[in-house]
Amino acid sequence: MTTQTRVGGFKVLRDVVWIPLSKSGEDKGFPAEFCHSMAEQGINLPFITYTNHDKSIGFNVVVDASNSSKASSLVERNFCEVSYHTAKAAILSIFPHNSNPEIIGTIFEVFGRAGLDPKALAHSNSAVSVVLPEDDIAKATRALFVPFSFSAYRTPEDWKLTQKNKEKLYREVVASYQERKPKVYALEWLDGQELFELRLDANNLGTVGTHFKTLSRSRLTLTFLSTCPSTKKGSNLFFCLPRSGIYEHTQITGESSLGNITHSPSPVSIFSMNGPHFGDRYGIVSELLTAFNIYHIELLALSCTVASITGILPTDQVQPATEAIRTRFDVPSVIRRNCQPPQ
Repeated sequence: MTTQTRVGGFKVLRDVVWIPLSKSGEDKGFPAEFCHSMAEQGINLPFITYTNHDKSIGFNVVVDASNSSKASSLVERNFCEVSYHTAKAAILSIFPHNSNPEIIGTIFEVFGRAGLDPKALAHSNSAVSVVLPEDDIAKATRALFVPFSFSAYRTPEDWKLTQKNKEKLYREVVASYQERKPKVYALEWLDGQELFELRLDANNLGTVGTHFKTLSRSRLTLTFLSTCPSTKKGSNLFFCLPRSGIYEHTQITGESSLGNITHSPSPVSIFSMNGPHFGDRYGIVSELLTAFNIYHIELLALSCTVASITGILPTDQVQPATEAIRTRFDVPSVIRRNCQPPQ
């Protein structure tokens, strides 16, 4: 008998369009300029991942289908050197994940077996979110009920009954209010992390999933995860684990079945924040990236989903990054802690 992993539930946001963008070369102003152009037009961005790595910039952006043409026009008019395309999609979010690598590992494994090809992934503090082709959602839903046990519903049919009218309510609430200076519940920093990168595509999805489940058995915490477009087929997967003692536990860089894995030579820190109106995605990321540009902050990766922002930067930039964030956001408290690996 197969043991199921118990989680709270999942939700799907439909009628959205996925826009992967990539740009060669170093253009530190591009991310802020892109998000600012979206904000000026009031385009809500319910999902963003970003990375600046190996002299190239990658963005995964999701917009409501009603804003797809407007967003494409802005890219073509203002960013002619950017490669991009659009595709109908939906965002599937599973919650909670409690930073447990077993959750994302199981998702990778089951999607690999089902022949599903996720277009973008990210996790917030509360959920793992996956961008899938719109036509794959029914198949993905059925597949997820095999390894997962959901506390709110027992079958895919039960889940469907709970979803009626929810997306209409979501769209009525989102983007209903814009603060002059967005409020943050708290700005949290997590030190002592190491950033890894590997290639992810339909061919190695299951293998990567199995490896993440191994990390779970080593009692390691998955503190960051996102994907960004690659100039080659598939995506680049970025994730963080506690830095000290990591090789003794997993020998992660020696896994030949995963292909070439790179890791940061210096320690990195992760910041996370959310607020009462972070669902109003437009303008939020623009403010953050603009502040980081002014303070010359080296943002390595960014994940924005489920009303949360999570990012990675070199540990020696935590203090100026905190100052930068406070110039654009109302931050009542700053929490800084160190995540140690299991002994």
